[in-house]
Amino acid sequence: MKLSEFAEKSQNSMDIEKDLTKQYDEMKNLSHDELLNRLREDIKRQKANGSFNYDAMLNSLNQIRAYLPNGVYENMIRIIDEINGKD
Repeated sequence: MKLSEFAEKSQNSMDIEKDLTKQYDEMKNLSHDELLNRLREDIKRQKANGSFNYDAMLNSLNQIRAYLPNGVYENMIRIIDEINGKD
């Protein structure tokens, strides 16, 4: 790997971390119900405009799983599956 490629990957990682921190700060004071409602609305919006990607949504959720109580994670999976049409 070239130094420039390493620098680019490092910058991308820092940008992702900054984005996650910003999103966390925006949502950290929301209640459980508010977070689940945001998830529902986000999925509905994505499905309506044709950008919903079930696998990408699960991947994103799995990336933050360590920060979620187990019951919240399970509820979010259930909501994603329900909206995606899987049971």
